[in-house]
This record gives sequence, structure tokens and C-alpha cells, in this order.
Amino acid sequence: MSTASAAFGPWHIGSEDVEALWVAVRPAYLIALFIGGWAVNVRTFSCARIDYSTVLGLSKDELVRPHRLGFAAVLLCSCLGVFRALSSGDTPAPLLLFGILLSYPAALLLLFSWLPAPLARQARWREPFARALWRCIWPDGSKEVPFIEVLIADGLTSTSKAFFDLTLSSCVAIKFSADPSSVPFSWFGLEGPQAPPMSSESARLWMDDSLRQCERMPMPFIAWAIPFLIRARQCIVSSRNASDGTARCLHIVNLLKYMSALPMIAFAFLHASTKVRGGTPGDEDTYEEEFEIMWALAAAVNSAFSFMWDLVMDWGLMQPEPVHTGNFGLRPVLLFRGIWGFYHVSIVFNLVGRTLWSLRWSSQASLFMGGFFLSSFQQSAEVARRCLWNILRVEWQCIQKGVHRIDKHFPV
Repeated sequence: MSTASAAFGPWHIGSEDVEALWVAVRPAYLIALFIGGWAVNVRTFSCARIDYSTVLGLSKDELVRPHRLGFAAVLLCSCLGVFRALSSGDTPAPLLLFGILLSYPAALLLLFSWLPAPLARQARWREPFARALWRCIWPDGSKEVPFIEVLIADGLTSTSKAFFDLTLSSCVAIKFSADPSSVPFSWFGLEGPQAPPMSSESARLWMDDSLRQCERMPMPFIAWAIPFLIRARQCIVSSRNASDGTARCLHIVNLLKYMSALPMIAFAFLHASTKVRGGTPGDEDTYEEEFEIMWALAAAVNSAFSFMWDLVMDWGLMQPEPVHTGNFGLRPVLLFRGIWGFYHVSIVFNLVGRTLWSLRWSSQASLFMGGFFLSSFQQSAEVARRCLWNILRVEWQCIQKGVHRIDKHFPV
């Protein structure tokens, strides 16, 4: 996320202190995109009469109507837009950064907190969602992981870079607050001795330095790996409780798929750390280039592994069907058969989404978009890919469980 590659980009966001601020905001936009994507998913399931509530283990009153999801996504984006407009003034960047970071645990606390009965009845979805989210972190080891928990954990892997962003921004905030003159007690209504206020230019330089240091620390990269470790643990639990040897082997192979993301993250960290660690400057450059090559190779292996697993196991495609049936390379039962080219377009879109990481090594993309917006585009595209993936994953789960259709459309 260095601004060196973004210096000539037309969408460059400015100095690194501004980048540190908007890195903290980016996960909120991804959450809004995910909510909007699930609204599209729900609308698609309803129109196709796919019984997604049964495979997710939800009752009808625990479902959320798509227009409410869409409204929530638009409202969140609007609030973020207003916040961005207001933050362009003279508000101190450190204060904004602290406020943004505190909003995430506050929102999570609201998800798990008690609500009055009238409000709880209007948000029945909170209980199964909060329970599934908690089970992602602490699964029930006595049975195979339920499908809803798998779906949520897979969604977390698509937002793994958001974990990196939040940890990076928290690191910047902590380092910046280490200077008593950078965070006046009066901001929090407290009294006590404090150093003379830091000038605007000094604060900017301090945040620039904090960002450069935090980009090379291990904690953001560990946070990046956490969603993959969560999903890997689910595979271990499911393999231990599998009904037969074949299912157990498939869970182990799936475990290897998620573990293949760890070398990619490790080489990304080593590539970043060589900028400040090593022997002579020449040696650092050599190590940096070698680690970058290994990073690219590890990412290619992970993408190829994940793409094939998507098609064969998660979507149930690539089954041997005669060419004249029109299902060649697909499967016998297709619930979206009426949408011409839907499955083939989905395969192509999924492949593109799985390989967009390679734009990092495109000088044209880096110069045109800048490092921050290029990363934002890649993360947004991954969320969009995951939302499309959800449709075919739920469809295949319904086919496997024999609950293809429902008698009535869900209320929309």
C-alpha cells in the first residue's frame, strides 16, 4: 500500500496519513457491498423458487426481505459518503481514525446485545446470524459444521484483506497515540497534563512514518490469515465427524485448499519486511525480488486450487454430460436453466475474480488507479465474486439435499 506506485495515478488519494484513514473505512464499504449482494441473492432465490431457508436451517420469520437488505446497504453507503464529505474539513485525522476503528466493535457488540422485544421481533435474523458467526470462531466439535456456518466462514475469507486493513489501521492509531501531544486528553473530555499540541505537518509526518512501520509488521498479515484458519478448522471438525471415508478425504483436501493461502500470506509478509530488514541495501533488493516471485507463485497455486474446487465441489459442475444436451461441462440438474449462458458466464466471472490479484504486477493498472484504489477494486471484485458464488453454492446444496423448489415465492 505504498504510495510510490500511486504517485502518478489519477485517483491517488493524497498523503499516507489520508491513506491510513481510508484504509480503516474500506471494510465498511465491503460490508455494505456484501449486504447488497445478499439482497440480490435472496431476490434470485425467491424468483427461482429455490428453498434456501431449508438448507440454511432458518425459519421463515428469520429471513430478511431483499428490499430491507438493499435499504440497509444504501443507508450504510450514504452514511459513509456523508462521513467522507464531512471529514474533508479540519477535523483531526487521528480523532477520525480512532472513531472509525471504535465503530466496528460497537457494531459487533450491537449484533450480540439484548434488544427490546418490539425491536427483537423486527430483527429475528440477528440470533441465527450471531450464533453462526460465533460458531465459526468456536465450532461444535461433536458434529459436521452446518452449511450456514460454512457459508459465513467462506464469506469471511473473501473479506480477509479487510482484517488486514483494520489491523493495519489499529497499529497506526496505537503508534500515533504513543505521542502524548498527538491525542490531547481534551478530545475525550479528560483533564491532565499534556504536551503542546502537535502541528498539522508534524502529525502528518508522524502518521506517514507509523503507516510505513505498520505495513512491515507481522500482525496485519496474521489478521489476514485468520479467516482461512477459521475455515480450515471447520474442515478438520467436519472430517472428524464425516459419515464415511470418502467424505472425510474430501474435507481433508478442502483443508489443504485453505492452508494453501498461508504460504501466499507468508511470502507477502517476507516481501514487505525485506524493505527494512536484511544486510546491505543490495541484499535487501535481491531478497525482496525473490520473495515477490514466491508470493506470485503461491498465489497462482492457491487460485488454481480454489477455482477448480469451486467448479467441481462447491458448484457440482464439470460432470460428464453429452454435448447435445446443452449441459456439457455442467450437471444434469440445473435450476437456472432458463437463463441462457448463466453457468458459463458464472464460470468465467469466477475465474476472473480468482485471478484479479495479478493486477498488482500490472504497471498500467498501478499507474492508472493508484495503489489504494487498485486494492479497493480487487477487494470489491472479490466480494462481488463471492455473492455470485453464493447463488450456485446454495443451488448445489439444495440439489444435494433434494429440496430444489418451494411451492410459493418468498415474500419480496
